[in-house]
Amino acid sequence: MRESKSTQKRVTGPLKLRPEVAYTPWEDRAKEVLVEEMRKRKLGYKELARLLEPYGIDETPDQINRKANRKRFSAAFLLACLAAMEVTAVEVPTQLGVPKSYK
Repeated sequence: MRESKSTQKRVTGPLKLRPEVAYTPWEDRAKEVLVEEMRKRKLGYKELARLLEPYGIDETPDQINRKANRKRFSAAFLLACLAAMEVTAVEVPTQLGVPKSYK
């Protein structure tokens, strides 16, 4: 049975998403930033692993690859990678929109 229009719920405030869903576009963007900066510098995961060594970060190329592909790495890891690659500026979006599954 269909609900009448008067009894349907209407969203009037900000969209409430589960945290794991709300972070998804931001995790995607973090991976894009990391991979794009590596691409600009023509670096692979092996070279990035070597660049991280002076920072005391001992990650194998495979570990870095898995972190990037899972899109579940810390902000500290991202900042360390950007510093190791000598990135001085990154564009940070103010909004990424609603995940496709909610459109």
